[in-house]
Amino acid sequence: MSCSTITISLDQQERQALEKQIRETHERKMADRVRVILYRAEGYAIQFIAKLLQMGRGHVAEILRRYRDGGVAAVVCPDHYKGSQPKLTMEQQQALKIELTTHIYVTVAQVAAWIKAQWHVAYTDSSSLHKLLKRLGFTYKKNRLVPSKADPELQRLFVRWFQGLCQRLGPEDRIYFGDAVHFKHNAEAGYAWSLKGEPHLIPANSGRQRYNVFGAYCVQTQEGVFLLTEENIDQTQLVAFLPRLRAQHPGAGKIYLLLDNASYNYARTVTEEARRQRILLDYLPPYSPNLNPIERLWKFVRKEFFKDKYRDTFAKFRRQLDAFFANLPQYRDQLASLLTTNFDLVPEGWQTPAST
Repeated sequence: MSCSTITISLDQQERQALEKQIRETHERKMADRVRVILYRAEGYAIQFIAKLLQMGRGHVAEILRRYRDGGVAAVVCPDHYKGSQPKLTMEQQQALKIELTTHIYVTVAQVAAWIKAQWHVAYTDSSSLHKLLKRLGFTYKKNRLVPSKADPELQRLFVRWFQGLCQRLGPEDRIYFGDAVHFKHNAEAGYAWSLKGEPHLIPANSGRQRYNVFGAYCVQTQEGVFLLTEENIDQTQLVAFLPRLRAQHPGAGKIYLLLDNASYNYARTVTEEARRQRILLDYLPPYSPNLNPIERLWKFVRKEFFKDKYRDTFAKFRRQLDAFFANLPQYRDQLASLLTTNFDLVPEGWQTPAST
């Protein structure tokens, strides 16, 4: 008999007994099995019951067959399904976990080769190894670059200092993160849908002209100040930049400018101009671009301004980049979620491994 032809008739006493069983069943999966019987007795189709209870139609049909053959007791009887035995023992799985945590494996085939070499266990089906790796908590994602000379302890001390500074800020005080970047007059290839073997062609410039930017960004208020120039960024450009930063906040509030350890950031002319402008300079720990949120702004600019965009002349490139920074507030919502002080710290105790 097809399950679609199974009809169920319940009298009032049977219905009340099933409703009571649902109320007293703490495991939702079992309660839903009983609901299948009630809904079918009310004349609902299998497809509707499956959608209502978010079950597969085959599962609903199996419940109905169980009820037909063995009543409610067969419906609520726990399943005794046992999956296939794993190829690796628990000890081997833990050893695999340690291996993948301490060494880089790019492909599943490489992992399978290591397993075979260690324990003579063959994974011929990559999907089963994929499932094992997911069960062990692994995902396939891009590795993270870490400054090789960064000091984890200094980075944590800086974060504690920064958090204390934020707590001491007055209502008109501002903290800016500053940095320089050098944009080359050229397009960058991005990703797009294209016919197989026929990628979109983006013209490239042959010149090496650069347009340089010194910027400072306040993550509290999502404000930025930028100096764009064809000149190299040095102490002269930084001295010219500081009055622009103070002009952004002409009141009595303190301005903190946090910089990296480029030599020109320590120049006497820079520190004297900062003192005149009432700007307090502080410095990130050495080799710590991960502590400077403005680095994420430069990546954002590369994505929005450079990806797949060709400008045939340097003059046009420079003019459009000027306009992009002038109109940066239009990206305020995107930048607010991107430029935060959730610092991506170097792991505690991390040491640079030996080079290969």
